[in-house]
Amino acid sequence: MEPWRKVGEEIVYDRYRRIVSRSFALPDGSTAEFEVVEFLDSAAVFALTPDQEVVLVREFRPGPEEVLLELPGGVVELDEAPSEAARAELLEETGYEGEIVEVGTLLTNAYGTNTKYVFAATECRLIAEPEAPELTEPLLMPLAAFRSHLRSGRLTEVDAAYLALDHLGLL
Repeated sequence: MEPWRKVGEEIVYDRYRRIVSRSFALPDGSTAEFEVVEFLDSAAVFALTPDQEVVLVREFRPGPEEVLLELPGGVVELDEAPSEAARAELLEETGYEGEIVEVGTLLTNAYGTNTKYVFAATECRLIAEPEAPELTEPLLMPLAAFRSHLRSGRLTEVDAAYLALDHLGLL
């Protein structure tokens, strides 16, 4: 199968995220339009304490309009290495730091342009207060309970968590 040929592109929305409408010539000669989200890359951190507790962030999410328990992480700025972003986000959101290693990358979805960098942090210890406690609240969860949370469908980064667990031999 050959890639489709892009024949046009128009910006439809440009704020926190940019949405573009892309037109493609299909193999049968017809054209089709798709909305694509252009967004900066991101970093997600599976963080584990020496006591085998997972460091999570309790955070309000506007899509489902509820507070979720998630992996720490965030945007990788254009002038920033993904590992720097992972370290900074872990510390800012939770107050924890640890030994961080990149375990893989993921496509966010089929209609987005960004890459998610996945990190595992071990030997995590609390060294500071979170930067914005009114926006995020750290929470420790035993590894066994995290596995249940992972299967519950209430975590937005299931793929990242599985990559990290696999890398650490904890599946």
